[in-house]
Amino acid sequence: MLAKRLLILTAIAAAVSTLSFAQNVPVTVDKYITSRTYDESGREIISITTPVKPPSGYRAPAAEYTANAVVLAGVPAFSWSFGCSPTAASMGAGFYDNNGYPSAYTGPANGGVMPMNNSSWGSVVINGETRDLCPLSATMLNLDGRTTRGHVDDYWTLYNSSDPDPYIINGWAQHLHGDCLADFMGTNQSAVGSSDGSTTFFYYGDGSPIYDYSSSEPGARDGCHGMRLFYESRGITVVQNYTQLIYGNGGNTLGFTFAQYMNEIDNGRPVLIQVSGHTMLGYGYDETGSIVYLHDTWDYLDHSMVWGGEYAGMAQWGVTVLQLFAANAPPIANFSGTPNSILTGESVNFSDISAGNPTSWQWTFEGGTPSASSVENPVVTYFTPGVYDVTLVATNANGSDTETKSGYITIEDPDYCDASATCDEYIGTMNFNTISNTSSCGTNGYTDFTGISTTLTAGISYTISVTTSPWYTGDQCGAWVDWNQDLDFDDAGEYFPLSESSLSGTITPPSDALNGPTRLRVRLLYTGEIVPCGNVDWGETEDYTVNVINPESQKILNLTLMLEGLFDPTTQMMRKAGDESGPHFPGTVADQINVSLVQSAPPYSVVASSVNTALNQNGTCTASFSSALSGIYYLKINHRNSIESWSSTPVSFSGNSISYNFSDSPSKVYGNNSILKGGKYCLFGGDANQDGSVDTGDMTPIDNDASAFTSGYVVTDINGDGIVDTGDVTIVDNNGSAFVGSVHP
Repeated sequence: MLAKRLLILTAIAAAVSTLSFAQNVPVTVDKYITSRTYDESGREIISITTPVKPPSGYRAPAAEYTANAVVLAGVPAFSWSFGCSPTAASMGAGFYDNNGYPSAYTGPANGGVMPMNNSSWGSVVINGETRDLCPLSATMLNLDGRTTRGHVDDYWTLYNSSDPDPYIINGWAQHLHGDCLADFMGTNQSAVGSSDGSTTFFYYGDGSPIYDYSSSEPGARDGCHGMRLFYESRGITVVQNYTQLIYGNGGNTLGFTFAQYMNEIDNGRPVLIQVSGHTMLGYGYDETGSIVYLHDTWDYLDHSMVWGGEYAGMAQWGVTVLQLFAANAPPIANFSGTPNSILTGESVNFSDISAGNPTSWQWTFEGGTPSASSVENPVVTYFTPGVYDVTLVATNANGSDTETKSGYITIEDPDYCDASATCDEYIGTMNFNTISNTSSCGTNGYTDFTGISTTLTAGISYTISVTTSPWYTGDQCGAWVDWNQDLDFDDAGEYFPLSESSLSGTITPPSDALNGPTRLRVRLLYTGEIVPCGNVDWGETEDYTVNVINPESQKILNLTLMLEGLFDPTTQMMRKAGDESGPHFPGTVADQINVSLVQSAPPYSVVASSVNTALNQNGTCTASFSSALSGIYYLKINHRNSIESWSSTPVSFSGNSISYNFSDSPSKVYGNNSILKGGKYCLFGGDANQDGSVDTGDMTPIDNDASAFTSGYVVTDINGDGIVDTGDVTIVDNNGSAFVGSVHP
């Protein structure tokens, strides 16, 4: 990161001049798109070139900073040197060379420190064209002390030339890439499809950032990926790098915003500004009017444009962001979420991947439960369909950094394919096990009867029958059941034809049917292929719910564990968690826990969970999981006011019955993170706010509730007696003093 004096952003008071440089007809991005493809998830990846050279005789007016201008001090301004993209990127590298990263430029000029412009290197005439020189943008024999061929010698012929490069035509070996941005960015290199003066960048068409893209190689080089390679070749660590459409371009709602741009500048990081066919370097802003201050690669002056507008008639389409890491600096916030596209009611496992060793985290989850968290790697559940932002503020002793990923989480309702038809004949009655439903034709030939259900046991056959109203010769009927609950009817064994004469048949749940509710679809149609989805000419479709009971599809996890807050050393049992009127749960149930199976290796994602699982007073607990789970998994236990606890080692699920006892040895809990009480090792209590540690964040709400004489089944009732009082305060005080917190891989 920057030295202390360079972390101060320059604010200059003067008159404002935010001129528009648009030509009569703006240049759109489509002109420079070179390819479209799709990644494994179906997202469109677009490649675009930046070949624009300085317009002949054109010079944009110089910017005059406003009183509210925020600009980075010490950003060089270079004139176009064998490509706008490496020129812009070399200005960024020159800034970093002057500000804490001295290995970015190692040449002899200016005492080994990159100058503020490239005038000292002059220009060269090649094939009748005059080109300015800058060794950080493009190296050349006899430039800046170089004694061997460089980038210009090996790759440059003439602006816009697509001929094979000189090293190919002349049969000499190309130089080793090492000292200039153009080498690594693929600029001017015919071997990766770049004409002279051009660089290729890749981006996602939906507006989400594409990180360090290299899947196009060896046929094409992403300029953003090349920037990372340059810095890494200089021994500089790159935290992340990406290219992204700006918000609103093409109607996208996931793109890079002006607020994100300001955040980059505020954190001492210049940004490549991508306009149609051209790349510039943004180094400042004025929030009023959304002004971007930039160097355009055409001269040594300061210029400006309106965010999302045009510069010299070229419309802004995106940005390229590169973030470096250095010691003694605030962290650079970053995170991942797995998976980031789920159905309602499912959870996302978030992982902090920030650089700079943050010591505290503050997450904000739009649309999530919880909506905020201060743990390092939280798990968040989403119950409402939508597209949501996630924000992480990562902090260490040197400061903090904020990362917001817009539209990062996509939540959809579980849904099946549509079915429709024109009503003439329709399903008059449908009889199946305990279902006997009489109805008329639904809207557009479909009716949702999923509120009507019946229970089926695997291996037992059930008769299904349908009557039609009216009936025509040629009417046919079929049924589908989604046994594997994957929201379709395409799998083998899910279709059951009904007899054309009686419109009846038999359905037998298979041995591998998953437990729980799933969809039954019944369809009547006149003629043609009987399929579960889409529109047919005549007929009707009805959906129902079946609940499957299949002991063979379950694996049973038998647990034994004790909770410190509820454990009574005298009886060697747990008390029943109480509320205002006595025990909160019936029978022998003490309380409820969530049991999760977690991957045995990074990123330690949750693969399955059993929520609100009954925990008996004797510490026993039974959780059911799918028979498809056959690997080894850490066991993760969560309780409403206890410390999250993990098994000390991954547990094998190769069999159908698995047992694990957390209470008989301290070595059974990861990190020996338990407390011995009356001969039993108990999971620590007191984490009322579920942030992974017992501290004042727990003590404050408990103290407040105790002062208010709060009673009931509440998280601040640590000992479960139904009243918040000193008995709860004592547990939190003891564990807080011992710095008790969650321990896991």
